[in-house]
Amino acid sequence: MYDRIEKFGKGRRVREQEITALLADHKEEGMDVLLRHYGPLMRYVIGGILQDPRDREECLSETAMQVWKHIGQFSRQRGSWNAWLTAVARNTA
Repeated sequence: MYDRIEKFGKGRRVREQEITALLADHKEEGMDVLLRHYGPLMRYVIGGILQDPRDREECLSETAMQVWKHIGQFSRQRGSWNAWLTAVARNTA
């Protein structure tokens, strides 16, 4: 199950299509890959809004859950993956 994540972590660039597919299929690896590759972006957005480190970590968890629940709302025709993640993180914070 985690072979695919290890491949992502060994220098191969992760494609957003792969991450969104894993999340859409509600595969646990999708959440792991999301946090590994996009956690810093989400932390950056959340950190500009919330001051308390505990609140930031709780918000990061909640943001990841919102992405998990609402991945079907993401559309490449409406905007980029980074923009969508940023909006989810900002709205959650």
